[in-house]
Amino acid sequence: MDLLSVSLTIIGGAITILGFAVCFYWYIFWNQNYNGQLLTSGPYRLVRHPFYSGFLFMAIGLAVAIPIYETRFLLVITVAVIVVFIPKEEEVLLKKYRGRYQKYMQEVKYRLIPYIY
Repeated sequence: MDLLSVSLTIIGGAITILGFAVCFYWYIFWNQNYNGQLLTSGPYRLVRHPFYSGFLFMAIGLAVAIPIYETRFLLVITVAVIVVFIPKEEEVLLKKYRGRYQKYMQEVKYRLIPYIY
């Protein structure tokens, strides 16, 4: 392997681990705190959809670390699902929590990646 391949494998691996850590943290937080009410603390202080964030980072990391058809396909499917599901999920949350979710959207402006999107 050349230096570029090794570097991309290491960088991709780090991004994958970061994504896994975000998903794991979200899972623990969700199970301990969700009781039917809107969650705005923990990972929800940074982004409105932390699980999607973590999964997206895992998919990006895998596609960078292991650039094969399957990991690239996983990334494309992940992005497509996120693009479709976030607006639908936010529509449901606006109906369910009304003004509370609108206020939360104003306070936490980013859906997936702080300061980016």
